[in-house]
Parts: sequence; structure tokens; C-alpha cells
Amino acid sequence: MITVMLVDDEPIEREGLRLMLSKNRSNFEIVAEAKNGQEAVEQAVEHQPDLIFMDIKMPEFDGIEAIRRILPDLPHTKYIMVSAFDTFEYAREAMKFGIKEYLLKPSAISELLEAFDRMVEEIEMDRQDILEKEQIQHRLERVSAFVETEFIVSFMMDHIHEFNDEEWEEWLDLEDKQGFVSVFSFESDKRNPDRSRKGQWHQTLKKVLQEQQYVSLVGPLTGFQVPVLTLLNSKEKLDDQSRGHFARTIIHRVQHLLTDCRIVTGVGNVALDVDHFSRSYKEAIDALELVYHHPSASYMLYREQSNEKRGQLVPFELERELVSAVKKGDSQKSFQLFETYFQSIQQANDFQVRTIHKAMEDFFIVLTRSIKELGFNEEIKTSLGQFDSTTQIKEVSKTHLLQIIERIEKWRSNGVQALLLQAKDYMDKYFYQSISLEEVAEQIGISSYYLSKLFKDTFHVTFIDYLTSTRLEKAKELLLDQQLPLKEIALNIGYKDPNYFSRVFKKEIGISPSEYRLKNQ
Repeated sequence: MITVMLVDDEPIEREGLRLMLSKNRSNFEIVAEAKNGQEAVEQAVEHQPDLIFMDIKMPEFDGIEAIRRILPDLPHTKYIMVSAFDTFEYAREAMKFGIKEYLLKPSAISELLEAFDRMVEEIEMDRQDILEKEQIQHRLERVSAFVETEFIVSFMMDHIHEFNDEEWEEWLDLEDKQGFVSVFSFESDKRNPDRSRKGQWHQTLKKVLQEQQYVSLVGPLTGFQVPVLTLLNSKEKLDDQSRGHFARTIIHRVQHLLTDCRIVTGVGNVALDVDHFSRSYKEAIDALELVYHHPSASYMLYREQSNEKRGQLVPFELERELVSAVKKGDSQKSFQLFETYFQSIQQANDFQVRTIHKAMEDFFIVLTRSIKELGFNEEIKTSLGQFDSTTQIKEVSKTHLLQIIERIEKWRSNGVQALLLQAKDYMDKYFYQSISLEEVAEQIGISSYYLSKLFKDTFHVTFIDYLTSTRLEKAKELLLDQQLPLKEIALNIGYKDPNYFSRVFKKEIGISPSEYRLKNQ
């Protein structure tokens, strides 16, 4: 439906236009009329018509001036000029605004309708063009978000990717860029918030980051954590105070928008080039660990001295090994490490019951958060109760640790194998799509990091190698059809670039797809 506005200082002229259009056309609606230039501007801005029949000679100011004033607010509106004066000057002024239709009063019905039909066709083409541009822009935004995620995962989390360094730099404008990584972590009272809720957390964080002065690439929400790379020009200087202000601003804004969770972050140092972004990511993870050990803190900046200071109170590397052993369900190694860990805690805290008790409760908080990354969502108690001696703390901690290990072992035996089989089934079913490690991990409800690790530990092959193998087996089958073009085969197995498909095929099979086809014809 086309919306139309009639502008003429003579009521009879407006009524004549209305009757001629109504009797001969049905694909329009007259939304407004005006009797002078001032009214024309006011009514046009209010009703935003697609097409205006504009008289030239009118009170207040003429039709040309009315168009000049309307144009900034309604750049896509079309006009049919109507005038009793056949003067070149008016036509020339109208042409300046891109107006193509000019009718002389009185106009023949056929001329009016032909002009109307041409404008309707142009309006519909413009609408289609705008729709296509919006769709392209939407797709570009989706692709950009995907590329950002892939970059974060690939470069900072050491995952395999199909882009080379030059392609990353070209797409993300990384040339002459430095940056620092923040890892944001969400905490919720709900034991297992649903995917839509976690998706809202992720989108809120992304929106807040887009409002800041720096460009930030936002990674996926894995478990409860989101890695963010904030980019700076190579000549910009960003000290600890500025990074701290950045972290506080993001946390304050997100916390204001989300009331069902708490957000904290660890912030890495500024890395001077792309090759060192992964180091900043590891520093951010270490800083986030410090936040976990200071419940009142909402963010921490990575500093060598603060890490050393914390290491004097808590054996950080030993704690990491202990957490890793528990997550694997390795009870023997866990208890060996726990003995050493507890002794270190005692010595670092001068055998004070109160501080040792706090240190052990902090450990179980860290352990619980880390276990959740596996996809283990059962509730784990972190409070140990009240004690009079370090011996009591140690024995209760060991009992608590044993219970956690037993529950993880049971979960692993009953759940992990089934989850990994689900992952393989999903890959076998959708190998022809551009599926990623993160997508499959989300489908089965565990983090991408642990899917990658458990997949390799269980099946003795990496995620990407298994996906490649599945695709190439299908490619071999399709290559037996001599009439099927290589480009179509590549698309059918999930490769958009046939040249890349050929390189992968030759690397893995030893001969090119064409050679394989000749050999098996």
C-alpha cells in the first residue's frame, strides 16, 4: 500500500486528484492534505507519505521551498509536481531535488495515472532495495560477530582455525593495533540458569561494551565466562588506572541492567601486537582467579607483584594442579596434591585456624566454579562449618573433597561418554554445515574448552581432525559421481572455498580430488 499526500491551495483541485485516483487505482491511501507550503511541511513530517502531489504556486511559500524543507526529514519521499505554469525555471528547480514527474493543470487522466504508476513502481523498487540492504547489513553484522568469536577462540584459546593471520587483520582491522583482554564472569544464585537467560547476560555485556570509546571484540559465553579483547591504536597509552576505570565502568553498567546475577572480571596487561594477545588472555584468567579469592572484589588487574604476593599466601600452581586432578576424577593424585597444598596453606598462614579455615573455603569456591565449566551442575557445598583446630579443618576438607571426586567420577561414567557421543552424532549429522567447536559444545551443554579436551582424551583425535575426516569420507563418496563438479562437492561437505577443500583433501589423503576421481573411475 502506497501512502499519498495532496498539496494544493484550491480545494477543488485536491478533490479532483482524489476522485481520479480513487476511481482508477486501489493500491494507495491518502493520509493527509494541505492547502499551503507551511501546512505541507507540517503534515508531511507528521504522516511521512510515500508520495506527494505538490502544487507549486501556494500561499506562505511555494512547493519548491516546501520540498526543500521536507527533504531532510523524508529523503525517500517521491513527488509529482502539479502546476498551471509551464516555465523552465520551475522545472529546473524541481530537477535539483531529483523530481522526475511534472504535470500541467489541467492534466489528462491518462497522464496523471501514468505518472502515478511510474512513481509507485519506483517506490516499490526503493522499498525492495532498502530491504535488501538491511538484510545484507544484518548478515554482515552476524558474520562480523562470528568472525570476532572465532578470532577470540582461535588466537587466545589456542584453537584450530581456517583463516591465516593476514585474513584476520584485514577483516578485523588489526594492523598496528595493541590490546588487552578482560575475562568477565557471571555468578548467579540459580544453580543452572537456562540458555536464554545466559544469552541475555551475553547480549547485555556486548551492548554495554559497544557503548564505550574503545572497540572490543567479544568472545562466546563459555560456562559462565566471556573473554573480551579491547583494541587500541599502537600509539595509545593505557595505564593501570585507565584499565581499572574501564573494568569498573563495564561492571557498574552491566550490574545496573542485570539484577539476577553478579559480574566480576580479571584484566590482563596491554599486549603490543596480535601475537601476544594470548598472553594477555592468560593474565586475565590469573587475575580472575584472584577475584575468586577476594569475595568483596569485583575486578582485578594482573600485576606480577600481586601474583607473587598471592603466591606467598596460596600456592597458586599447586592449587591449579589439584583442581585439575579433581576435575579428572583422579582421587589418588588429588589426595597426594591435597596433602602438599594443605601444608603450604598452613605454613603461609602461620597455622592460624581462622585464616586457614577461610583459605580452604575459598579453595572450595574456586573448585566449584571450575567444575561448573565441565557442565557439572549439581550443587556443591562450599561452607565447611566451625572448627577449633587445623586438624579438624583438614579432615573435614578431605572428606568433602572425596565426596566431590566420587560425584564427578559417577557423573563422568554416566554422563560424559553420552555427551561425547551426542557431540559425534551432531557432527556426523551436520558436517556439511559450517559448524564450530563452540556450536557443538553449546548443543550438548558443556564448555568448548572441555569438549575439545575430553573429545581428544576419549576418541584419541582432535575435534577438528574428526570433523575433517568425516567430511573427506563423504567427499570420497561424492567423487565417485563423475558428473558432480568439485565446487558442488566442496559445498556439500561444508567447505565454501573449493581451493581450500582441494588443499585439505591432498594434505590428508595424499592426492588431489581430481586424481582420486581418476583413480576410482
